[in-house]
Amino acid sequence: MVDEALTREILGNIDSVSRSVFYILAIASTASFAFGIYRRARLWRLGRQTTEKICWRTQVTRLVTRILSQRALGNARPHANLSHRLLFGGFALLLLGTILIAIEHYGTILLGRPSHQSPLFHKGLYFALYEVVLDTAGIAVLWGCFWFAFRRRQARHDLGEASAPMTGRRARAGGRENGYSMGHNWLDWMVLATLVILCITGFFTEGLRIIREETPQPGFSYVGYACGQLLQMFGLTRMGSTTAHFVLWWFHAVLALGFVAVFPYTRLFHAIAGTISVATDGFQPGTMTPVAIEEVEKTGRFGVGRVEEFTRRQLLELDACVNCGRCEDVCPAHEAGKPLSPRDVVQDIRAHLNQVALTDKHADTPNLAGETVAAETAWSCTTCHACVDVCPTSVNPLGLLTDLRRNLVGTGSLHGTPANALQRMQRTGNPWGFPAEERFQWASGLDVPLAGEVRDFDLLYWVGCAAAYDQRSQKIARATVRLLQAAEVDFAVLGPEERCTGESARRLGDEFLYQELAGANLASFERYQVKKIVTHCPHCLNSLRNDYSQLGGQFEVKHHSQLIEELLREKKLPEHRKNVSQLLTYHDPCYLARVNNVVDSPRQVLASTEATLTEVPRHGRQTSCCGAGGGRMWFDDNSDERIGSDRVTEVMATGADTVAVSCPFCLTMIRDGLAAQNSNAQAKDVAELLVESLEVEKT
Repeated sequence: MVDEALTREILGNIDSVSRSVFYILAIASTASFAFGIYRRARLWRLGRQTTEKICWRTQVTRLVTRILSQRALGNARPHANLSHRLLFGGFALLLLGTILIAIEHYGTILLGRPSHQSPLFHKGLYFALYEVVLDTAGIAVLWGCFWFAFRRRQARHDLGEASAPMTGRRARAGGRENGYSMGHNWLDWMVLATLVILCITGFFTEGLRIIREETPQPGFSYVGYACGQLLQMFGLTRMGSTTAHFVLWWFHAVLALGFVAVFPYTRLFHAIAGTISVATDGFQPGTMTPVAIEEVEKTGRFGVGRVEEFTRRQLLELDACVNCGRCEDVCPAHEAGKPLSPRDVVQDIRAHLNQVALTDKHADTPNLAGETVAAETAWSCTTCHACVDVCPTSVNPLGLLTDLRRNLVGTGSLHGTPANALQRMQRTGNPWGFPAEERFQWASGLDVPLAGEVRDFDLLYWVGCAAAYDQRSQKIARATVRLLQAAEVDFAVLGPEERCTGESARRLGDEFLYQELAGANLASFERYQVKKIVTHCPHCLNSLRNDYSQLGGQFEVKHHSQLIEELLREKKLPEHRKNVSQLLTYHDPCYLARVNNVVDSPRQVLASTEATLTEVPRHGRQTSCCGAGGGRMWFDDNSDERIGSDRVTEVMATGADTVAVSCPFCLTMIRDGLAAQNSNAQAKDVAELLVESLEVEKT
């Protein structure tokens, strides 16, 4: 039974002069804290203001579901996540406990009564729970600090033994769980040391208070009580505890106030910027910010060439980045040894912002696009969204890179095969440069209805450039048509009227070419009153679903695996099955699984073939990029330099004789990768495998 009179005096053993000094220091500490936030917020305001509206309900929901619950950390690095949760949770509880103590203390002062004789609420059962919870919170903080200190020390040791620079592949093999990513800033060590000392001195201060006040039922503060017992074992008396308590209390108080004062000037500032970033995160996967030609003519700005041309939100993200390297871990370009680390991009732009703020003269700073972030770095990105998806503080390196790409395109810095692909898109409506008249040759002998001839149809099958012109990808379109015809789906294709969606052009940075191509396609959709679209290409799916909606195109867009799954479920396809593979594995395309969250449908289709499916380690939303996204399809890389070669190795390790895919880009990259490694495994689209399984007539 807890005694209702159980309590303790707040600021006991602290004389009135000391209290006054403490109040002054607390005010100064708070002022330093506030100024630290203000100085960074002032830099954020250098960015462009956007017209996005704030939904407070959404922000509060994100705050609870992603920050307070720490769900934003995801599933990677389980030990680091546990330690971060303990550190964050413990620190939050200690902060809450300090606030409650302050309310109790100043409340009793306002009421003019001694806190230890007539407390407001800091007594009885509440007091007992308070002591237990705060002691436990202190233990949690210590656990987190010691683990992070061990990780940093181990990482320093591991890096010290490395005899060669760490490439992307070596970094992944070494594992970020050991801490390669965080760096070794001396200030970070000071932060960890300060937190440890604060917890330990807090426990011993509590132990000295228990000895001095002879607190009844002291076991509620179980760590403080243990510290007091330890001190008494070494001969400390009640009389001696008074002086020791006063000295240690002041040491702890000054250290705590100093910690508050410098908080916004350390890496811990990410807790503030990251909270704002997560709460205000309005990014929709698969989208980009539209650019109006009128705006470019008015401002003379295309993309981002100066740091203040980023939005205020993007500048906030620079401070939200904790430099943890999770984005680097999952970056396929970094894994392949390309000069791209999403983390370094963010940190380099942040350093550039700080340099601009200090000099206030752009002439004294390097160019943002091409120098601070090298052009080769910007072009290495596959826009796979992995870095965005994994970031616990909602930092979007992809948005920074695509804005820089737009500037590079605008200044004529894109050359070679990707530039040629853009020119061909503009001239002929496809990146290969083939005539529009040849766009329908893939359907030879299939009796595929053309929209211009039938006019009235339920579903538009969007074929895309790859299946229209690439001989291997044409088999995907033919298999899809076989299934649609077998299920008696009322569909049509645009044929020669179809043009490239412009997806690659937009991701490469040529926004106006994208808008030109999209405008032509939207006109065709309006002409034929298209409402429903199916496509086998995830990149086309994303453009038609997410990009075109920004231009007013509202359609129901499905991936062919989604439609085929529906047809199977409704028993509109033949039910006779035959096994098409001894062992099958499936590669998730980034723009299907991660960006548009289509994970189950392809697997349901494959399950209907009665083949045995074995998963690669990275699958579903955690898939690894094939290397063709973001316009990388049009870059000429040697086979040993290609992004995605590690993915092919991972696929081969399953021992599968067939690799199922659901994207023509992935089909090309996986096939080429398998051939480069002399593998006998085949790569096939899910529609092709189902056609073989159902024994639908092939041509």
